[in-house]
Amino acid sequence: MVRIFHTADVHVGLKFTRGYPEMLQNALVDERVAVVARMADLANQEQCQLLVVAGDLFDHLRVPKKLIRQTAESLKRFNGVVAVLPGNHDYKSEADDPIWPEFKDHLGEGHIILDQCIPYDLESLGLPAVLLPGVCTAKHSKENAVGWIKEATPQLPQDRLKIGVAHGSLGGLSPDFNGDYYPMQQSELTQMDVDAWLLGHTHIRFPDRDEGRDARVFYPSTPEPDGFDCSHAGHALVIDLHDDGTCQYRSVRTGRFRFHAIQTSGIDSENKLAELKKQFEELPKGEHLVKLKLAGRLDSEALEQLKTLKSEIDQIVSYLEFNADEVLRAVRQADLDAEFTEGSFPHQLLSELAQSEEDQFALQMAYDLVQEAR
Repeated sequence: MVRIFHTADVHVGLKFTRGYPEMLQNALVDERVAVVARMADLANQEQCQLLVVAGDLFDHLRVPKKLIRQTAESLKRFNGVVAVLPGNHDYKSEADDPIWPEFKDHLGEGHIILDQCIPYDLESLGLPAVLLPGVCTAKHSKENAVGWIKEATPQLPQDRLKIGVAHGSLGGLSPDFNGDYYPMQQSELTQMDVDAWLLGHTHIRFPDRDEGRDARVFYPSTPEPDGFDCSHAGHALVIDLHDDGTCQYRSVRTGRFRFHAIQTSGIDSENKLAELKKQFEELPKGEHLVKLKLAGRLDSEALEQLKTLKSEIDQIVSYLEFNADEVLRAVRQADLDAEFTEGSFPHQLLSELAQSEEDQFALQMAYDLVQEAR
């Protein structure tokens, strides 16, 4: 048996240029390296023998050498064998390779850069396994890099576990509408004589379960969420690959930051505001970044409470984008009676609109126009 720690899509060097406060931006940038060290320590705790990074350890080809060195040093904390595949962001450049020679120098002996489409036999490193990589050599490709493996597997020693490592989209799972990201089909992979496929590129986990057995194709998800389209907590996989080729796997949480994109309609009372506040007070411990968009109708008192709510949520989370443009003032008949002379044109017009629930948006617009004209 070989116990594997499987990660991918760390994207060290990601700059986070959304407009975050400088301190938060720096923390997000630093966390891309910090999560590497945290995963190495977790892999040691899990007594893993092999740590595989299935592409996009780095976000781009011009990552500063300081970050390359820090990332290599973080991975060296792992007690077993580290194997890193170039992905489509940090692809293997045949010309002047700006990443992998520097990274390999600092990673040291006993670890592997999977930069060629050849079998990597791990027997000399004490593991009964062969790694079969699909190496990315460009940002985009309409063909995947695993085609060579089908013909190579019959030549491999029979007593080795065969582990495919690849980076790219998977049909039916990954958004790749033009087929530009090394597209693979699950049927294509499972028909090969390979015991397990460790994949990267898609930032969600697959299978999307906390644990299971006998799956053969795996995406771990990104270990550290990086934006509001990534709502999970950040994960990696611990996979037990048995001598008969069967698998048991567990998804382990690795992330520090959580991103929440929340849209809530029907905000129509102070009770709804209190429920929303409670939702944020019950967030699990961690660093939370929130994009909150609200819609509804509130009376004057509740609108003041909405301003207070924004301040209270801001104190709970690390970052807040607050959009209440679609929370309108609920104009009541009592408000109209108090503000306009009965029988006047504004009073008659607005009162007629106030009678119908379907005319509430028109009522709001008409009320605002009348207020501007006064």
